[in-house]
Amino acid sequence: MRAVTVSTYGSPLVVTDVDDPVAGDGQEVVDVVLASVNPLDIWVSQGNFAGITPQPHIPGAEGLVRRANGELAVVMGVGVAGPGTYAQRLAAPTSGLVTVPAGMDREQAAGLGVAGVTAWMCLHALAEVTASDTVLVLGASGGVGSLAAQLAKIAGATVIGQTSSAAKVKSVEALGVRAIVAGSGAELAAALGGTAPNVVIEGLGGAFTGACVDAVAPGGRIVNFGTSAGTPVGFDMRTFYRKGTRLLGYGGLLLTPPQRERAFAALFSYVNDGRLHVPIDGVLPLDQANEAHQRILRQQVLGKLLLDPNR
Repeated sequence: MRAVTVSTYGSPLVVTDVDDPVAGDGQEVVDVVLASVNPLDIWVSQGNFAGITPQPHIPGAEGLVRRANGELAVVMGVGVAGPGTYAQRLAAPTSGLVTVPAGMDREQAAGLGVAGVTAWMCLHALAEVTASDTVLVLGASGGVGSLAAQLAKIAGATVIGQTSSAAKVKSVEALGVRAIVAGSGAELAAALGGTAPNVVIEGLGGAFTGACVDAVAPGGRIVNFGTSAGTPVGFDMRTFYRKGTRLLGYGGLLLTPPQRERAFAALFSYVNDGRLHVPIDGVLPLDQANEAHQRILRQQVLGKLLLDPNR
């Protein structure tokens, strides 16, 4: 079968012919329909998980697959300690497969996975967003952010979506929310124009986290799920505790099966009834995996990028 392989960490991705996978205990061989491209795939390919990632390695943390019985399913939790979805076939853990409702759009299903579950968990399991909240979503033009903004709107909240570039404003406004531009944490307060959100969903870290502590309303909740702007974070502790701010972290590795099932039940329902739409930036052939990674690194992706292993 054809697959993208990484022979040396940090080297370009290469499409090669490899042996078909063989199912081990608790696994089944599935056909990959679409692979979803995530920043995690880049970090794995660069060796950030070298202690558990074998070489050569097939990246791809998630995607849409077809089981032997013909059912379509979303697969998550692969592509780090074992082969991933950047291939035509995969030996997937049966416990990691979530059946997709019949008739659901394939690209929408492929784009929901990690991004959708992360957005749902941040908003509902951690921030417990209601219609009385004003929610600021950082990185609202990205995979998680675009879904988080829509889910907050579905919950009835007032929603503000931040983006780093004026060129991305239209994509945020297309979600039906107010868009603001702040290319750095220092620009966030001015961009908000005096609005004090009481919920912030952010996967940026760096200077943005401190800016969120300054901007959030008293008693507000800040949920962080990533550090794409940097891991060192600093903020004034007096501001933090005097406001009674809650800073909450979401890590996908702690996701339980019941939480995943609740999240997908809601996400599938929202997509099927038209309330939620996964922005798909493009579907690229397998041999353009390098370009997909570079577009993510250059912050040129609006929503989700997918790879078609059969092109």
